[in-house]
Amino acid sequence: MLRRELSIMFRAQVTWLQAALSALLVGHSFVLATDLYSAGSRSALTNRLMSREFDPLLGIVRPTLGGLYFAVSLLGAVVAVRPLAIEKERRTFHSLLLQTTSPMRVLATQGVAGVMSLALQAIAPIGLFGLWVVLGGHLALGETAAALLGQALYVILVAALAMAAAAWTNTLAQAATATIVIVAASWAIDASEGFAALAWLGRALDWSVSTHLTPMERGTLSFGACLWMGVTTIGAFAIAYVGTRFDVPRRRRVAFAILIMALTAGAGLGANRVRIVFDCTEFNRVSLPPAVSAGLREIPGAVSLEVYLDRDDARRQQLEGDVVVKLRLARSDVEVRTPLDEQPAPAVGERDEGYGRIIVHVGDQTRVTYSTSRKEIVTLLFEATGRPVPDWSTAEYPGYPLVIDGQRRTLTLLIAYLGLPAACILAGLWSTRTMRGRSP
Repeated sequence: MLRRELSIMFRAQVTWLQAALSALLVGHSFVLATDLYSAGSRSALTNRLMSREFDPLLGIVRPTLGGLYFAVSLLGAVVAVRPLAIEKERRTFHSLLLQTTSPMRVLATQGVAGVMSLALQAIAPIGLFGLWVVLGGHLALGETAAALLGQALYVILVAALAMAAAAWTNTLAQAATATIVIVAASWAIDASEGFAALAWLGRALDWSVSTHLTPMERGTLSFGACLWMGVTTIGAFAIAYVGTRFDVPRRRRVAFAILIMALTAGAGLGANRVRIVFDCTEFNRVSLPPAVSAGLREIPGAVSLEVYLDRDDARRQQLEGDVVVKLRLARSDVEVRTPLDEQPAPAVGERDEGYGRIIVHVGDQTRVTYSTSRKEIVTLLFEATGRPVPDWSTAEYPGYPLVIDGQRRTLTLLIAYLGLPAACILAGLWSTRTMRGRSP
């Protein structure tokens, strides 16, 4: 049965067309990233201090995977719904269920076919990363693998959402539209980040896909993020299974679907509480120095930060993206409270007398600072317990500046804008002709 579903997917021209369009989008992202990286590298090649700031993960890998994320979100919905939606649109799905007598088997095989068709979009970024290495660039295996893992989990999640949408709709167009709407809802949640006026949406960020992809794009392996993606995927597949059970009255199916959504929401909240994170970056550069991390783990009692900064304050964004991440890599139990987010209607432009302060709590001890410096906050943590600050020295990240120009840039343009998209189209033509020739 899996062979049949794969044949339906891979002999469809739209499957290879979405791979070609994705390759074009990803290739454009890669070219823009390499141009910016090269422009900055020209001055850094002669300055050792500046060269340390050139990180291929943030400068090349993350922008390229951003193009893949966009392509999977829009193009993936059109392709991943096809295995189930086409059967329902042609009114052959009921007979397929009668033949197999197993809705779970049908959904499993169609889900695998949908994931594999979406996985074709991974050809472009993997090929371009290989090109970067061939041109003399550097990519660390661990951090790049963590970033790719996040995108792989997202591909599976989109396929699951597409299956759920197809199970509860009657046509391919309806299923694709429903999937795109669900994905766009996550983008709407992302749009609220960083705006004090939308602080009431703060909890909704826990349901944003980007919130869970960001740690892996930075080279860390977040067990909680992986667990959230897995729980959401399983919930979507469960809803798809309920939607295909035509032997169950529709009211009961709707009730079961609501129950599954509630259980998935609860499991997702639990997954967000899991803060086990592993630093996969080269030289562990996302973490605090080893001696400092070990010292923080030895501090007894609870550790928390109380931050009096609005969400649209750049200092808070720096704090959450740097200090909090590093503290939680050392201690997963670090809590962060933001009392200003709890205000029902924040006054625009109005600042309290104590605005900007950060209160550090260690057990029953407190310290106050107005600095968002990681060294300042870590120092206060140790001062609150009467302990000296450990050695702050750490391995130096060398940085990897690289200038792509001349013939190498021409080669990059040809592969990104022509080679990879054309390869997908040619592979599609060969695949569709071969499979049609084998079909009776």
